[in-house]
Amino acid sequence: MTGKFLCFLLLCTASIASFAQQQTPNYCATAKQQHHTTTAQRGTVADAREENYDVKYVKLDLALTNNDASISGNAFTQAITTTAMSNYVFELTADLTIDSVKVNGQSRAFTHPGEIGVVALTASIPANTSFTAQVFYHGTIANGSGFFDRGLRNVYSGAAQRQYTFTLGEAYTVKDWWPCKQALQDKIDSSDVWVTVPDTLKAGSNGLLQQITTLSGSRKRYEWKNRNPIDYYLISASVGNYIDYSYYMHFDNSTDSMLMQNYMYPNALAQRKAVLDSTALMINYFSTLFGRYPFWKEKYGHCQAPLSGGEEHQTMTTLGVFDNEVVPHELAHQWFGDHVTCATWKDIWLNEGFASYAEYLHVQHFNGAAAAKDKIAAVHYDAMHEFNTPAADPSGTVYVDDTTSEDRIFSSRLTYNRGSSVIHTLRFEANNDTLFFNLLRTYQQQYANGTATTEQFKNLVAQQYGRNMDTFFTQWIYNSGWPIYNATWNQNNGVAFIRLNQNSTGSQNVYSTPLEIKLSGPQGDTTVRLYVHNAVSSYSISWSKPVTGIVIDPNDWLLDEPGSIARDNTLSVHSLAKNEATIYPNPVHDFLNLKGVNKGLLQITDVTGKLLINHSVQGNEPVDVRLLTPGLYLYRIVDQGAIMGQGKLLKE
Repeated sequence: MTGKFLCFLLLCTASIASFAQQQTPNYCATAKQQHHTTTAQRGTVADAREENYDVKYVKLDLALTNNDASISGNAFTQAITTTAMSNYVFELTADLTIDSVKVNGQSRAFTHPGEIGVVALTASIPANTSFTAQVFYHGTIANGSGFFDRGLRNVYSGAAQRQYTFTLGEAYTVKDWWPCKQALQDKIDSSDVWVTVPDTLKAGSNGLLQQITTLSGSRKRYEWKNRNPIDYYLISASVGNYIDYSYYMHFDNSTDSMLMQNYMYPNALAQRKAVLDSTALMINYFSTLFGRYPFWKEKYGHCQAPLSGGEEHQTMTTLGVFDNEVVPHELAHQWFGDHVTCATWKDIWLNEGFASYAEYLHVQHFNGAAAAKDKIAAVHYDAMHEFNTPAADPSGTVYVDDTTSEDRIFSSRLTYNRGSSVIHTLRFEANNDTLFFNLLRTYQQQYANGTATTEQFKNLVAQQYGRNMDTFFTQWIYNSGWPIYNATWNQNNGVAFIRLNQNSTGSQNVYSTPLEIKLSGPQGDTTVRLYVHNAVSSYSISWSKPVTGIVIDPNDWLLDEPGSIARDNTLSVHSLAKNEATIYPNPVHDFLNLKGVNKGLLQITDVTGKLLINHSVQGNEPVDVRLLTPGLYLYRIVDQGAIMGQGKLLKE
């Protein structure tokens, strides 16, 4: 969702203009980033008793206006108990007033402490029993100042010169507009949204519009029907002075067609029509990569709203920015986020990383290789830098460590840009686009209409790629930072010699990864694919044409940082072989010695990274390790700031 990703602030002005040349136009997404260092997790629901039932169907019958964020009506829920249930518990903001509650058609007493509604049942409902609940309520929501502040928003559009009311529920604010269970893994099997509005307005929502019913008092009711599983935060409503721009798109190599329905500001259609029409081309292209658009029997489209980003509401994105980054991003969410949803907010990169990578795929297909190279280079830069901050920031991981903070969940640097760069590297790891895109289609098939965790995705990658992926996910998803490659090279008698010294900016000591190196010269270039898994790695490459320089990772497959590159005329087969720094004996009992370096700093840490030994060594001086308790440790040999060798050490 590029609304989270692209912005919640409406303040991208001259203060960021000077930095725009380095940053991708994320429309203020990075302004939301407040990365907390503490590890904190929000429970799957606000009250554990919500897990006593599984939601099957929801019908919202509501009255909204574009004058303010007022709401009235009822929410009807059909569910099945997962255990014996003596209270029906749901979430609803304290700003809204509950008028009455019915369970199985009978009025029941309730309490509404804070943001939890509790309905006392006259008799416990047994496990595996279907029941219905209907909550009648009303009230007005005060607008918030940030993208995640309130789930029901009323905002004046300067462009349309009118007010619009719309919903934004991700991650925890659906409770601001309907009584709900905010649990990602409890997908709702189907839903209806009925919205009554003044007859001068329209109301957009999920699925197909069944009918528009004329009511007394110059009102109309828009009745929307969705018959696909849907997560709570993907249900939506948008109300305003809209015109309906609809057409049918046709799938390639098929007679099937699909409704494209867009609710637009009356004065905005002419300007936006080209990108609305091109959305059909995007759907066809993404369908070839990910599998057919999953909700094609209903529709895809947009509800325009005054926000500087978008929210991927299922089948009808709420959108404020219509360009060739935001539109494909939100469209891709229909696969990655809506059809298959992250199982927890810790796994949000499975939604946002893939939607962000779809921006790159769109550029690659429709704009060409040069534009795609610029795009991924900008993504990598933004993955290393906070918005409007020139200093690199290696802290933080793709996997979310604080799900209590929506700023952390939707970090532009970590969730979106680093998530996108990891997927790019995963494609490089496959070394076969057929294999990579088959993985994405299989992911859509295996977890269709459900949820997935990072570990489930990792296991699927291992199955599809035919190899263990623990190292890949540890270093790119669960650890922080990126590698820095310093290199020296030489060429003699048609052989190029390269020594790589790998440093790290974060919690991953050594990255094990394929790496491309380009040999450049006046008679032509060549790019070789190597595998790097040590702090110091040496290679001999047959290449008869003269080499005048080398480039590391020339195609930007990795999130890495360029280091120093210099020619060393002493490099040869002999020097490469003898200068690998290591330790011996390993396993060790009493004393360690260094091999392959005359002097250096030997650092030994435990597996958590706690430094235990930091000892300068010269010549054959042994290092006493008798005080270490038996077990597994990590070592690193550093010489003048460069890592000359590192690995695991077993103490006996």
